[in-house]
Amino acid sequence: MRTTIAAATALALLALAGSARAETPLLEEFMRDYTFLLIFLSLVGAVIGFAFLWATGALPQVLLSTWAWLDERFALRRYASLARREYYSVVFTLLPASGRTFPQSHTERYNVKAVWYWYPFYCLGGLSFLAFIILTITGIYLGFYYVPDGDFVEGADGEMTSGAYESMELIMTEVSFGYIMRAVHHWAAHFMVAAVFLHMMRVYFVGAYRNPRELNWILGSILLMVTIFFGYTGYLLPWDELGFAAGSIGLEMATSIPAMGPPMAQLVFGGTQLTGTTVLRMYWLHVFVLPAVGIALMVLHMALVWIQGEAEPH
Repeated sequence: MRTTIAAATALALLALAGSARAETPLLEEFMRDYTFLLIFLSLVGAVIGFAFLWATGALPQVLLSTWAWLDERFALRRYASLARREYYSVVFTLLPASGRTFPQSHTERYNVKAVWYWYPFYCLGGLSFLAFIILTITGIYLGFYYVPDGDFVEGADGEMTSGAYESMELIMTEVSFGYIMRAVHHWAAHFMVAAVFLHMMRVYFVGAYRNPRELNWILGSILLMVTIFFGYTGYLLPWDELGFAAGSIGLEMATSIPAMGPPMAQLVFGGTQLTGTTVLRMYWLHVFVLPAVGIALMVLHMALVWIQGEAEPH
């Protein structure tokens, strides 16, 4: 009898332990508690290892050995030479009279040395593209947990909520690095809008919209609108009070357009009133439609810049 009771007790304890382990896996709990510590120790170890190799003079040999190991397996040197040869071939075919070489700075290209104060403004296009890359990476991470459900239901506390808002709260409170990823995504979006706007201002004030760059100016203007619409659609996705207010303002602006207002509202907002469909439409625009359009326009825009070169400040 006592053996039976002891066995039943042991089985019950094992079941409780198994359920607790199922609710909070050991590896997940370990990563949640010690992720930052592991990252910090890894960085410290990398710095110490690099300093040790540099102090002992073995760093060049290690770098050469690493490069030789990679080159033996992936033929990096051969493909780099091929890419360099194709670059020179294309450049001198399209611009035979330019004598353009690589790399070439702005001062070397135009032989001007009095426009040093313009140099930071010539980085705005690259900074905009860098912000887009950051937004893509963080957006993919957030998309793993976001739920585009805008239908309002009564929550546990009696207040109205939605699946989109609850998924945003989950990202902010439960997902590893969720708060950081959303913050980086938020500020990178602000940075990209500002960088694209300042980039357009620089192009205008240095006269870079003139012949033969009219088409690239038009593409840049469209990209500015795409960037602003990126920010607007992302602003609505949390479906909180600010997002709902922004959606109401945008819907009123759309419906105020003569003749085209209702069809545009139906296409963009899913109707003439804000519903759960609005969040789904904004999600598809923000995650699929706008990225496809933006990437295509950016590739064409940068290709024209590469072919025509940067405009000299007037």
